[in-house]
Amino acid sequence: MKDLEHLSPLHAATASSLMAGALQAALIQTLLRKKMITDEEGREIYEQALLMLETSQAVASSQEVLEAARELIEQHLRRH
Repeated sequence: MKDLEHLSPLHAATASSLMAGALQAALIQTLLRKKMITDEEGREIYEQALLMLETSQAVASSQEVLEAARELIEQHLRRH
């Protein structure tokens, strides 16, 4: 296992975010593939994430980062 202590705080946060996003997407896809949730329920998860993002706007440290996150969720919703 690599020592991650050498990462800058920004790179550590980015890595953490990428890991969390990948795990969440994999979980949703697994639930869909195993028919544990419907396609509509999978879509609702992303819609709920978008709503949560919108309601946390007031505490977001960077409007640019918030807008980028919103666009990523909306892109996923447009594909499905």
